Amino acid sequence: MNKKIIPTKINLIRLRKTLSAAKKVHSILEDRRDVLLYEINRMIEKANNLQENLLKLLKIIYQKIDLAESEMGDQLLEIISLSSKNILEIGSEHDQVAGIKVLKIKVDKMIIKPIHSLFETSSLDDAMTMMTEAFNIIIELANVENVIYRLANDLERIQKQINMLKYIYIPSLEKNIIYIKNTLEEREREEFVRLKFFKTIILGKR
Repeated sequence: MNKKIIPTKINLIRLRKTLSAAKKVHSILEDRRDVLLYEINRMIEKANNLQENLLKLLKIIYQKIDLAESEMGDQLLEIISLSSKNILEIGSEHDQVAGIKVLKIKVDKMIIKPIHSLFETSSLDDAMTMMTEAFNIIIELANVENVIYRLANDLERIQKQINMLKYIYIPSLEKNIIYIKNTLEEREREEFVRLKFFKTIILGKR
């Protein structure tokens, strides 16, 4: 209860309007929180699937590279790796998820040149082709994880606002409303008793 609040009908009306608005804001924030929770869970599931697919793909890639090494030798494999002129250029763009602006990584240019014309083995070419898919998954996974991070930050902020309204602001308004209401009712009772007393005196004199 705020002792500084003057118990008047105007203040009572004002506080009741403020309480009604606060409850509406609280409801809106709870709806927003539910949306964020849904999106976070959806993104976590997506990230788990991407990670699972990436691990399976990388396992095959490493097997292909091991096979290529056994077929052409580690020295030749290293020479080919060092002389590779493959290109991977990364850029960025903005997107919106659940009303939140996020920065997304995107592939501007990716060129994986095959080398099957130089060597009989196709294992290294297979691995390099799969690396294109792996890079795309890695970038998508990074974007999803960034979205989860941004959504989680917004969720934390909104939950703090919900808690402040629920446990501090709204209870404080309700206590002040009760204080003013009780005070006004007490004044009305006192005024009624006073008027009744004066009426009795006046009637007695008559």
